[in-house]
Amino acid sequence: MNLVGELPEISGRVFNLYVIDGYNHKEIGDLLGISEGTSKWHLSTARKMLREKLEKIENQHQRMVI
Repeated sequence: MNLVGELPEISGRVFNLYVIDGYNHKEIGDLLGISEGTSKWHLSTARKMLREKLEKIENQHQRMVI
């Protein structure tokens, strides 16, 4: 959850609403005043950023073990 908190505000909100709360993109768009496409873009961006952050953490741990 700490990594989610590091996301840009809107991307983090979309991620939480979609992944944690189970809203669909239409509902998220209505809540945040954005289009469904923009909601999908923010979710994709959030997932990409989280993946990169997790890979960086994993690489740091691997270096410490070696």
